[in-house]
Amino acid sequence: MKHTYLSLLLLFGVFSTVLAHEYDHLRFEDRVYSGNIRTVQILVEGKPFSNPIYTLGSQVEPLELHFDDLNGGFEAYNYTLIHCNADWTPSNLFQNQYLEGYFEDQIVTNTPSINTLQKYTHYQLMLPNANMQFKVSGNYLLYVYSNFDKYKPILTRRFMVLQTSFSVIPYLKRASKPSEIYSSHELDFDINTNGVRVFNPFEEVKVVIRQNGRSDKDVAGILPLFIRDNLLSYDYADRNVFKAGNEFRKVDLRSLRFRGDGVAKFEITETGNFVEMRVDESRASRRYLFFEDLNGRYLIQNMEGRDGRIDGDYITVKFYFAPPKGTAASSGKVFVLGSFGDWMANADTEMYFNYDSGMYEKEFYLKQGYYDYIYGYQAEGSRLVDDNWFEGSYEETENDYEIFVYHNPPTSTKYDRLVGYAKVNSLNRLGR
Repeated sequence: MKHTYLSLLLLFGVFSTVLAHEYDHLRFEDRVYSGNIRTVQILVEGKPFSNPIYTLGSQVEPLELHFDDLNGGFEAYNYTLIHCNADWTPSNLFQNQYLEGYFEDQIVTNTPSINTLQKYTHYQLMLPNANMQFKVSGNYLLYVYSNFDKYKPILTRRFMVLQTSFSVIPYLKRASKPSEIYSSHELDFDINTNGVRVFNPFEEVKVVIRQNGRSDKDVAGILPLFIRDNLLSYDYADRNVFKAGNEFRKVDLRSLRFRGDGVAKFEITETGNFVEMRVDESRASRRYLFFEDLNGRYLIQNMEGRDGRIDGDYITVKFYFAPPKGTAASSGKVFVLGSFGDWMANADTEMYFNYDSGMYEKEFYLKQGYYDYIYGYQAEGSRLVDDNWFEGSYEETENDYEIFVYHNPPTSTKYDRLVGYAKVNSLNRLGR
């Protein structure tokens, strides 16, 4: 028996090493690997502002993936699913342990664009589907690749499969620390295990809390502060505190006939559509002003069309940001951040400083729709991008918060099960 156990451990170690090398060419995050792929979204069917969470075994509300190929024509795009741990590293499950049906398949729903200057093909995939279903809960990475070659990545997208067995009770409030009370939100919560046996909650239960669907700002590794019977209490004054930020800026690109919010002027030519934005300025020293936003998301829509996903055109959009007086262009980097750029602060979202105009400028190629965004600042020599440097942070700001609870019991099949979930909005919970 001892030799058998040792053999299993060795086999497990070899499998983990092989698995890690198999995905060396991937990033386990929302990412596009090909320049011709644009406007990637994974949502709950029919809910354009939803986060990609599917309830295991549900017969309704599947997930839907959408993306455009600007090369047009029809390409063979394949996909597979990778089960992940709570920290988005590959789990140790084999595919037959977490998938029913095919382990790989082809995206067969594709539609050419209609009446657009920019020709493209729109691809759509539903999950689960007749060929591929989920067996277990947890984090999943959707991996799309080209022409049956897994080493030609096209895109990756994160989503979650939930099987509720724990209850999550959130308590969202203003920050407890006097120094943060006017700028931050504090998210306390309890977890009721509902009679599920948990031997060691400090090791078996993992919690992730998230603001506005942004996994780049996840808070993880929080341990229960109190334990009583079936209740795990997470009542901290520091580790579960988020800067509230400001309401998102917005630009309305849904019409090419009328000038939408944020648009200074637009031009339609035979070669393309062009929009210049109004000049943005820092809001860090201004009074807070409430207005409705999408909490960083974007909506694809064409006001003059029937279905923006296939008749929405692409627009070259130029952003302008006038930095505060005394801000040197060489003192750091400025980024345009939003879900349309996967919240990445990189060369694709970095603005350049135009010494002639005295402003930061950046062009994006965006599909017709309604977009939220903010400006981030990265000081010279720092790795951190500060969302609040130009935007300010006010406790009145409306934000969404989510709590994800994972359980990894000491069983023969060890993996992080997603067993609890809660979502709360600061506008409702803070009494405004």
